[in-house]
Amino acid sequence: MKKKIFFLYPYYWPHYQAGGPVQSLFNLANVLKEHVQVYVLSRTKDVDGTSAEDLIKNKWITGPNRENIFYLNSITPRLVYRLLAEVKPDAVWVNGIFNATTTLPGILFARVLGIKIFFSPRGMLQPWGLARRKWIKRGYLFLLKRIIPRTVEWHATDRNEEQDIIKIFGRNRLIHIAPNVPRKPTSYQPLEWTPGEKMKLVFLSLINPNKNLHLLIDAVLPLQDYYTLDIFGPVANTLYGETCFEKIREAPHISYKGAVPPWQVQELLCQYHFFVLPTQGENFGHAIFDALSSSVPVIISKNTPWKDIEKTGAGFYIDIEKEKNEQLEKVLYMIPKMNNNDYIEFRKHAHEYSIFFWSESIFIEQYLFLNR
Repeated sequence: MKKKIFFLYPYYWPHYQAGGPVQSLFNLANVLKEHVQVYVLSRTKDVDGTSAEDLIKNKWITGPNRENIFYLNSITPRLVYRLLAEVKPDAVWVNGIFNATTTLPGILFARVLGIKIFFSPRGMLQPWGLARRKWIKRGYLFLLKRIIPRTVEWHATDRNEEQDIIKIFGRNRLIHIAPNVPRKPTSYQPLEWTPGEKMKLVFLSLINPNKNLHLLIDAVLPLQDYYTLDIFGPVANTLYGETCFEKIREAPHISYKGAVPPWQVQELLCQYHFFVLPTQGENFGHAIFDALSSSVPVIISKNTPWKDIEKTGAGFYIDIEKEKNEQLEKVLYMIPKMNNNDYIEFRKHAHEYSIFFWSESIFIEQYLFLNR
């Protein structure tokens, strides 16, 4: 009989506005479906309060990856306990650090019920993440460290996240390293570019201060003869979103297009010449891989794990400081000087890089620690 793994996070498919952690869980469920039985708890409403049509609430249903999903209006500690006691999973996968409605009850009740715990921070222990509302987060982490048993097994997506875990929670922790599971690459998507034609840039991510959208806008604003920029993504920080949108109010070459469901992302991205994300930090960056797999070269900051981007000719890997964008501006001034053949090479290399990453990854083997 397959082992049962219970995923704990407030949001799951078809929701997507909580960003990468939702996509990470969904893709992981797909990889694991032949090996373990997955159970997932999710609110009926997405981050912005919208709800997908025809969601069946308060009972177990079967999802697209043969996972068992329980949708409910609000997540309470009592309900978390009831469902864990009912399912009797072999392990609980706690996803994310600062989701108090699932993280704290998940750890406490798994301990009470004698259930094995896997804990995946999902990049939330990176310095940029801990810097905001730091005193509240320090208090929360102080509490968390006192309820986490030493038997917890940790999941890190790379060596950097492993060090983040050790820094906060100490050494002598059992940490499994396995990368995020992205969507499978599409076939090569050609797109021509004629010198003198405006190049189409795209930003697709959560709109919050961490993503540095304001730096991209500032860099593109004076370049209306060379570029258009379309911005996609949920507004995760209203004040920051308003600041960014005020900058583009009188800029006809820059537009905000709203949020995009993950299953439409690759079809959307392949229509653009470059994907740009000058982020302060990503532990993976699903949208970056989606761009590469859609044959779109990328301009991304060195605060991401995609260190081979320039070496493989798939784009530009640049330094970004909080309020400075010299390297981004330099790249944007340089790109229009290329010819169509140069651009096509970028596009081919982006797609080849995504194929190589996918073919070299052994996702199933890397996550089979869940089945031991």
